[in-house]
Amino acid sequence: MRLFNVAVTRAQTRLYVIGSRERIRNAKSDTALAHLGGLLGSPGVRCVPGAQLISPPAADDRRLGVFGSALADVLSRHVEVAAVHDETTFYEAFHHELRTARSSIWLWAPWVAQRVRTILPLLREASDRGVRVTVFIRDDTDKLQGRPKNQKLIAELRAVAHTVVPVNYMHQKIVVIDEKTVMLGSLNTLSQRWTREVMVTMRGGHFARKLLEHEHADLFAGPPQCGRCGDRDSIELRRRTNGIWFWRCYDTACKAGRNGRSNAWNQDIRLGAARR
Repeated sequence: MRLFNVAVTRAQTRLYVIGSRERIRNAKSDTALAHLGGLLGSPGVRCVPGAQLISPPAADDRRLGVFGSALADVLSRHVEVAAVHDETTFYEAFHHELRTARSSIWLWAPWVAQRVRTILPLLREASDRGVRVTVFIRDDTDKLQGRPKNQKLIAELRAVAHTVVPVNYMHQKIVVIDEKTVMLGSLNTLSQRWTREVMVTMRGGHFARKLLEHEHADLFAGPPQCGRCGDRDSIELRRRTNGIWFWRCYDTACKAGRNGRSNAWNQDIRLGAARR
């Protein structure tokens, strides 16, 4: 308590106190915390829930003020490891996250197999309540992905998700919910059957947004129309050996030249040109 008294007496313009509002209100009378509790709700005293400081909505920046926003930026870098799941416990947690998503669902899941049919109803419900669903999957050059039954499942996924982007040689397994919750590990959410896996659930807005930025999520979620055939669903994402990302049309009729050789339409991607 002496340190608290010292901190209070040293303040010149602003004093920030981080603590439990309930404990402050229920503090014993004639204590420093009791006097602080008596100030709650009075002019010049602002109470901000800790959740808003750790993952503050952009719309609340002005309400937090300049110093509050700066403090929120520091605290938002905190990452909570909420849970560690294996293949036997992951889907219960994953389904809960899908049911409670409010604004966005981002999935990186290379392969699409029978498992996806247990997830499609939850994705459809999320989409119906206004949640944007974006999925990155392996492209059709993969033997498993190119099978007719897998192509049928991919078509069902496209009918539910707002955007499905095929990516050449992708192998990430990532879930990001509302730019706050990240599920990251070895389990492929749309095809897992019996293999031993691990997925870590982490909460933190700053970390989630950094991960999305690293994956160029917003930019890669906007495939263009093919400049030749005009199709958008046949556009895949690739990266050259020199590191340059590009869009490529894989429609068979479009990419074949007059001599029968591949002459696919492609377009280089300028990183840093995201729509946000």
